[in-house]
Amino acid sequence: MNMLMNWPKRVPKLHKHTPETSYHSIKLHLKQVFQSVYRRELETKISQKPRKQEITKIPDWSRRKAVAGFRLCVGPDCLGTHLHRSGIRPEPYCMLCSIHEPTDRNHLGQCTALSTRTECERYWEARTKMMEN
Repeated sequence: MNMLMNWPKRVPKLHKHTPETSYHSIKLHLKQVFQSVYRRELETKISQKPRKQEITKIPDWSRRKAVAGFRLCVGPDCLGTHLHRSGIRPEPYCMLCSIHEPTDRNHLGQCTALSTRTECERYWEARTKMMEN
């Protein structure tokens, strides 16, 4: 009882909690809004590209296959044609086989120097052999 008597008479009143939105809630909401807007814009841009169908399948692949697939779809695949365009190689032709064709996605399936079966495996095999030469 003595403790209650010694309690200060002017105790500040505690304000009732108002349902104001916290900074964190606003920040999270804005982040979600911007992400959804960005995602819609990106989907619109991708839908206008001719290679849309191939690119949309890539995320479900393994990393090795996804990297090869993306590079072959988009173009900077580091094969002969791309290296020639970049000024790294003097000519775009395949340096691995005797077929006198530019080394690109279409040539990977015909190159006689490559022994693997899938396009992904042939891409990495070609890159490795080109680095060795």
